[in-house]
Amino acid sequence: MEHVSAGRHPDFRRLWSGLAISQIGSGIGQVALPVVAVTVVQASAAEVSILATITAVTIALTAFPVGAHVEFRRKRPIMIASDVARCLAAASVPIAAALGGLSFTQLCAVAAINAVGLIAFSTAAGAHLRNLVPREMFVDANGRLQASQWLTLTAGASIGGLVIAVLGAARTLLVDAASFVADALVIRSLRQPEPAPPLRAHGAPRRAELTAGLTFVRRHPTLRPMLVSWVLFAGASAMAAPITTVFYLRTLHFASWQYGLLMGVPSLGGFLGARLGTRVTRRWGAVRGIFGASVLRTPWFFLTPLARPGVGGLILCGIAFASGLVFSSLSNSTMSGYRQLATPDALQARTAALWSFATVASAPLFVLAGAALVTAVQPRTALFVTAALTAVSVTPLPRSERVATPAPTASPVVKSVGGADTVA
Repeated sequence: MEHVSAGRHPDFRRLWSGLAISQIGSGIGQVALPVVAVTVVQASAAEVSILATITAVTIALTAFPVGAHVEFRRKRPIMIASDVARCLAAASVPIAAALGGLSFTQLCAVAAINAVGLIAFSTAAGAHLRNLVPREMFVDANGRLQASQWLTLTAGASIGGLVIAVLGAARTLLVDAASFVADALVIRSLRQPEPAPPLRAHGAPRRAELTAGLTFVRRHPTLRPMLVSWVLFAGASAMAAPITTVFYLRTLHFASWQYGLLMGVPSLGGFLGARLGTRVTRRWGAVRGIFGASVLRTPWFFLTPLARPGVGGLILCGIAFASGLVFSSLSNSTMSGYRQLATPDALQARTAALWSFATVASAPLFVLAGAALVTAVQPRTALFVTAALTAVSVTPLPRSERVATPAPTASPVVKSVGGADTVA
């Protein structure tokens, strides 16, 4: 396949820049909201935990209906509406704080609105990208978006602390609100006409319409094992995160600045891996590239629990984390591009929503399993277990693309305009 850079596509460059601004704002907002809860609302530890879980619960409950809603509508208005809703939610916090009426309930509402806005925006953006750039740009476009996400979210979280120190936690959310306005204006400026959305099949059952993405992936011989692998890997990562924090701070006795360094600098590995997706796909193909990157990410997770206190341990953890992120990001960005290529236009949003739902709904189960594990064994041993689960996540992946079996056509759920794509 001839390589064509998505960076040369003018509308993609606009979309890319708008998303980068929004992601920096989101990174700042993710730091500021819990700080507001603790310092302004005087929330308890339990309330802060509740606030942290609202996003996951909201996405799990709304992913399928939001995906079905987005599927049959133009994507740019939904993206803009999502930005506007999140802007108003973020701006409501400093306004309420200034008036002396900010409450924990309002913060919960803001977190829920942000979650619905995020799932609506991300499913619409993924579906819209397929119609914005040519097929040969999909992998490169996804790689660029994921690479910038690694940088901007890390930068946003880092900048967030400085902004809070200058403006205060509540007023910092005005920066988050402004970033959504900037992104909405960029989307509004896109020049390439958006094609008409898919049409609903007449008389299609509501349940079948909601689960059409799941039905399609379940029948697809390549996407199905990819989804299973992704859930296992994302679950292993979610399980390892709190254990790793304890391991760094209590077992290895890293200082807080060393911990911050480990959380920030290795993210450059994620940026590098995302940018390698096009080269890997061009040389080995997407499916083989995903499998190879997933195999190569595995050994690095076994290095972290081998670390010992001291500078050597800090360097080893940094190398292991950064190298694991290189291949994890390479696999994830390539998988996103392949999913867009393999999914019909009429199922793009619902398939993306399925990926989000599977990730978010399964993560708490893995985290709870990790909590039970770390109470039974030492953090070092627990990290070896999560590394083994990362290795297991590779096993479902196909080594080459499998030919899909045609779905039955007796009762189609959706069809695209003109009847080009039909899925049972």
